[in-house]
Amino acid sequence: MNYESRAISLLYYKYGEGSVIAKVFTEELGLRSYSVRRSKSKKAKNKISLLDSQCLISINGKYNNKKEVQYLNELNLEYAYEDNTFKKKLIRMFMSEVLSKTLSEAETNQELFHFVWQKNIDLDRAETVNKEFSLIFLLEMSYYLGIYPSLENIDFDFFNINRGVFTKEENKSEYNLFGINLNYFKTLLKNKKTKIPSENIRELMEIIFTYYTCHHFDLSSLKSYEIIKSLD
Repeated sequence: MNYESRAISLLYYKYGEGSVIAKVFTEELGLRSYSVRRSKSKKAKNKISLLDSQCLISINGKYNNKKEVQYLNELNLEYAYEDNTFKKKLIRMFMSEVLSKTLSEAETNQELFHFVWQKNIDLDRAETVNKEFSLIFLLEMSYYLGIYPSLENIDFDFFNINRGVFTKEENKSEYNLFGINLNYFKTLLKNKKTKIPSENIRELMEIIFTYYTCHHFDLSSLKSYEIIKSLD
């Protein structure tokens, strides 16, 4: 089957002497693995550069459902980033790591694809990047994964992380969010603008990681987040 699709590069690694294996989130086929030849030619180097974290590209290939690793006929840039500052590159790397850990191979999720595609464009065009960007990204992304927190009873004093609901009382046998971090969490859910101190952002990030884990998405060992945390 021949196909064309918009796609978002996640990561790649060397495979043998002359190829790389790339993980790519495609609009039409979901997460896919591709083998791409590499050589010293300028054309080949340009093609490999399009596999960097969160490059917005278009691909053309022939799909074979009997193979885990597919081959590409064409690979083209769809959107060129104008702002490639270190901080924005780091955030794109974070987004790629999160997606590579949460997406299932070959499972199509076009709504999530459109969200991530636009998020990259918004990030590129933003004059300044809020410290809360990665936190908000994870929270918003949870909607497209089907695990967004319930907003029912949002005025209650506790948020049960295991069940994703607000509660009147603390369930001590499960994970709970309360206090000042709960207030910041509610502000984010209500989409209100606020400045959250760096310490509380770090605490909320750890809480959201736990939330993802409780809902079957393991976000442990994110190298990019450790760098982001060290820069705050």
